[in-house]
Amino acid sequence: MKSKTLALSLLTLLVSSLPLQAGENANKPVRIVYQCDVPDDKNVDLMINTLNNVVSYYQKNLTDYEIDVVALGPCLQYFMKDFKDTGFVEMPYTQPTQARLKTLVATSGYINLLACQNTMEKKNVKPEQLLDIVKTTPAGVIKVIEDQAKGYSYIKIQ
Repeated sequence: MKSKTLALSLLTLLVSSLPLQAGENANKPVRIVYQCDVPDDKNVDLMINTLNNVVSYYQKNLTDYEIDVVALGPCLQYFMKDFKDTGFVEMPYTQPTQARLKTLVATSGYINLLACQNTMEKKNVKPEQLLDIVKTTPAGVIKVIEDQAKGYSYIKIQ
């Protein structure tokens, strides 16, 4: 009898603690930060493919998510609409990649594209030269560090 009571007590304790653990994370969105610092269009396209997969998965499973894509260094060119008098030259692959990014942002609603202001200064890029869907952050690498400190998962495609 004592062993049944003990087992029932343990089971009750275990079951009663499960909703607390599940409840803590149930309303929190999945948070991801992508660092984009590569010039290669193939790697940027691979990054967009993985973003599409992530968005598809979480939308299908009705899971809230937040994604920051931080462009610094040579990746900034994919976030630009005007290259005049900058340290970047528009390449033929830039526009198709940008079209994919625009579609992804428009359909997901929870992706933030962020441009590094340090890179913008070094390459003489003004805020009005960025795509309309892009926000800025003072330092791309600091944004990545801060997101990770807030619990974001870190992704970098190389």
